[in-house]
Amino acid sequence: MATPRPASATPTHVQVDEDVRGIVAGAVMVALTERLHDTALRIRLKSVEVKSREGAAQNLEGIGEYRPAAQNEWTSFRFSTRYVPGEGSATYPVLDFGQSASTPLRVLNDPVLIGELETRVCDQIAKDSGVREVRLQFDDIQTERNPGGGLDISADARADVGVDTGRRTHIEGSYDERARRWINVNYLFNIPDRLTGGR
Repeated sequence: MATPRPASATPTHVQVDEDVRGIVAGAVMVALTERLHDTALRIRLKSVEVKSREGAAQNLEGIGEYRPAAQNEWTSFRFSTRYVPGEGSATYPVLDFGQSASTPLRVLNDPVLIGELETRVCDQIAKDSGVREVRLQFDDIQTERNPGGGLDISADARADVGVDTGRRTHIEGSYDERARRWINVNYLFNIPDRLTGGR
């Protein structure tokens, strides 16, 4: 004879209500914007389900689609987050674009973009350090195409900042090819936990 399930057992695959759906959509939008470097994204959530419960907290998972402003096609993704009804907020969601999209595509470095990146970093370092001239010598440069189609460039370099020469520097920049503009540029000197610059 089969043992009946307790009445208090937690049901799975239960769709959340519209209020929770809106809260989750807001959290997903923030995460997608930061991940894809696109502030004009459109998203739609196809499902938001309760996967499990831990006390009052609900572990949610779902499927959504996003579309960049300059494209007509929607791209699917999965997400998971944690929602506590009493707090009325969802944690920063985990995004899953699938195996093909989760790994950025390595592409060739564009000399023009590298030159622009160098100029921006030198100008920012000069402004932050109060010196007139900054020179960079790149040791390593890598360019990857992110799931949103933009380019993420990371580089290790040595910076001559006034009389302070050969200062190890890590550089990161994100470039939107469609809009032909830099989303952000940051540099990090070899001082732990100190990120400077950025524009």
